Amino acid sequence: MKNVLSIAGIDPSGGAGLIADLKVFIAHEVYAMGVATSTTAQNTKGIFAMELISPKIISDGIKAIFDDIEVNAIKIGVVPSVEIIKEVAKTLREIKNLPPVVLDPVMACKNGDIWLEGEAKEYIVKELFPLATIITPNKFEAQVILKNEIKTYEDALNSAKKLLDFGSKSVFLKVGDYEGKSLDIFYDGKEILPLNTKRIKTDDTHGSGCSLSSAIASNLANGKDLKNSVICAKNYVFDAIEKSFKIGHGFNPINHFYQFY
Repeated sequence: MKNVLSIAGIDPSGGAGLIADLKVFIAHEVYAMGVATSTTAQNTKGIFAMELISPKIISDGIKAIFDDIEVNAIKIGVVPSVEIIKEVAKTLREIKNLPPVVLDPVMACKNGDIWLEGEAKEYIVKELFPLATIITPNKFEAQVILKNEIKTYEDALNSAKKLLDFGSKSVFLKVGDYEGKSLDIFYDGKEILPLNTKRIKTDDTHGSGCSLSSAIASNLANGKDLKNSVICAKNYVFDAIEKSFKIGHGFNPINHFYQFY
């Protein structure tokens, strides 16, 4: 069994963040590990409060894992302060033979804005993008990073290419609704691969971005190449959205364990 580490925040309702990542890892039959960067007061209706974890304990947690356990892939989710971003980046740079890193540059989510401190958005790009095997921004995050709008198919293609200039090895741009379909674009510097699926008419997609990135990490850990890891992850999330169920009164999470029952 392969081992995958998530570095992310906690959504206590389990729909997104670290808890969702662990569910995805289990669904992909990899050993699930996690280091928390923050914890929130959150449910399907929204995010009401957030408290950050000490940068030192985050770093110490990562080091403790690597000192003892072989890590086959890393997923990074919300890193809500400049100090945390710097500490995570510094810690990962010190690791010899760093495994594949899947970075979900979380700046906004279905249940409301993530509360990033100060220049955190800029430091995610500056410090963590160069460490990433693949980044998985959604359209709104890409617009913040690139400071341009994405309205057309050509805008999306050009944005995927521009995002690679910030240092990651590849990009999976989650464009979302485009002409009635769900559009994503994968770009690795050589091949640009548009991925279209039918648009599922539902608001129950909370945690889909977190789950996509952790599914990519799981697939990479299990030996799939990057392109197939992305394709399989997209298919997994599509099925999990299609088979979602109600747990609360707001934006409900996807069904991480749809294949089990």
